[in-house]
Amino acid sequence: MRTNRKEGRRTAPYTAILMMAIVSVAVGLSRSANAQTAQFSTEANAVSGTVTKSILGLVDETVTIVPVDQSNTVTSGDNNVHAASDSQTVLGVEVYNLGTVDDSTSASYTATLDGGLGTASTAVGSLLGGLVTWQSNIDPLNCAIDPTVAGQIDCSSIQTTYGLTINGVAVAPGTYPSGASFAVTGTLIDAECGLGVETFSGSLITQEPQITGVGTDDVTLKIVGLHLLGEATCRTLGLIPIFSTSYDIALAGPSANAVNDGTGSLGNVVSSPVTIFQ
Repeated sequence: MRTNRKEGRRTAPYTAILMMAIVSVAVGLSRSANAQTAQFSTEANAVSGTVTKSILGLVDETVTIVPVDQSNTVTSGDNNVHAASDSQTVLGVEVYNLGTVDDSTSASYTATLDGGLGTASTAVGSLLGGLVTWQSNIDPLNCAIDPTVAGQIDCSSIQTTYGLTINGVAVAPGTYPSGASFAVTGTLIDAECGLGVETFSGSLITQEPQITGVGTDDVTLKIVGLHLLGEATCRTLGLIPIFSTSYDIALAGPSANAVNDGTGSLGNVVSSPVTIFQ
């Protein structure tokens, strides 16, 4: 069931912290910087993922969360998709609850401007009924031709997240590498676990780059702002497992695809650290 209302939502205390994650990518091409080097397509969505429930070790049901509030631009133009709020309950658990969702994309393919931009953002939101919460999250991914290095495409993403908490505890400020992982544990509210208690154990990965096609003429860079992975188990009061549910939830997913319009191949991908500060 999916709804654009935020009913019955649990909230956790927020601590005002700012997470800034920077991922930089250099994609080298064998052509002159004075000519177009790539055709860009960009995409951005608020959340996507899969939920798989198992009973007695056997897969009972898998639900795919199709990309939410998705924006797309191919080669040139601008697009924006907006929603006041969005939430979805899957197999008895509120998987996500988002406020003020806004996803936008743009691309240009001219002699003077050749690049693409995708931005995924939400206001206050939560995953798994409040196990992970934040006050706001913005993930932009910007790719353009390097003005000084012949035949090079540069991509950067600076993620800003305010008030990130895990099970009500604020994430500590500090500097972390791209793809930093935080342990996530807690109790879930599950309508299908009415006779027992359901606990979750997993991890939250921040600013996770996913790159395909390096060394070919078709490279795609995708950024996952917050990637929640883990398993919840419903047990009776006697601690006997009733069922388990695996979660793979990707929040904030801007991506850019670059297709070489000449000879040579794409490559040279580099990422930089994640910084969380007060």
